[in-house]
Amino acid sequence: MALSGAPQQRNWNLSKEQNPNREKARAIRARQRVIGRELRRIYDGVAQEPVPDEFMDLLRKMDSQESGVDKSGKKSS
Repeated sequence: MALSGAPQQRNWNLSKEQNPNREKARAIRARQRVIGRELRRIYDGVAQEPVPDEFMDLLRKMDSQESGVDKSGKKSS
């Protein structure tokens, strides 16, 4: 048992019967790649959607309040 915190040495030259964790690790990595691709595909689709007008109006109102400009465009005191 290594106490140094270093990762355990792996012998990738062992056969499947000699090192069953090798196939398990491959399966896990393959599953993670598929999940990553699907998440990117979904995110890209959402990122391309337009921002709703109501949300843009709310952001403009918040910006106006922060800068001290009222609805008429005049700076409030």
